[in-house]
Amino acid sequence: AGAQELSQMIQQKVTALKESVARNQAALRHYSWIQKTQLSLKGEVKSTKIESCRYGPDGKVQKTQLSEPAEQKKKRGLRGKIIEKKTDEMKDYMERAISLIERYVPPSPDKLKAVVAAGNTSLSQAGPDAIQLQFKNYVKSGDAVTFTVDKAAKTIRQLSVNTYLDEQDKDAISLTVNFQTLPDGTNYAADKILDVAAKQIVVKISGSNYQKLAK
Repeated sequence: AGAQELSQMIQQKVTALKESVARNQAALRHYSWIQKTQLSLKGEVKSTKIESCRYGPDGKVQKTQLSEPAEQKKKRGLRGKIIEKKTDEMKDYMERAISLIERYVPPSPDKLKAVVAAGNTSLSQAGPDAIQLQFKNYVKSGDAVTFTVDKAAKTIRQLSVNTYLDEQDKDAISLTVNFQTLPDGTNYAADKILDVAAKQIVVKISGSNYQKLAK
């Protein structure tokens, strides 16, 4: 395909992608679901949280905790203070990482449009029945957001984000979101895996038991 033809094809695919995202976001407001969040440090599960979720009138997800948080035994003395300081530093780092990821997911139609206008979008095949749309320099210079889209159903199969917190070579953060489809055709994030390599932390968030709300 010539450059102009390729540009038009990318525009069409991006428009279809934005419509699909908007349609699914609207449809998910009529559902409740169970969300399980598991945090692992150096391969060991440190905490598990189970919540009931649904969208509120303001368009934000409302969460009700279903599992009791594990009791933390505090260590005393100097050792206790060192552990407390490290825990606070880790918590601050994770809060910043999650805050950054929230700038990518759900994708912003305005940001997608800006990346396309800057010529930082590429289109490629991802097997016989899927395509990949990649958006570079989405939030930060050198980052990338990649959508794997089912060609027939025009739904997102996977979303991956590769970004960084402060320094690209030291603070790499990646997010992989795998999507599934409900019986009515609504696409939803079945699981999200956030990998914070610098701190050897992995956060896995899975959604299940989607139920349509009574009208």
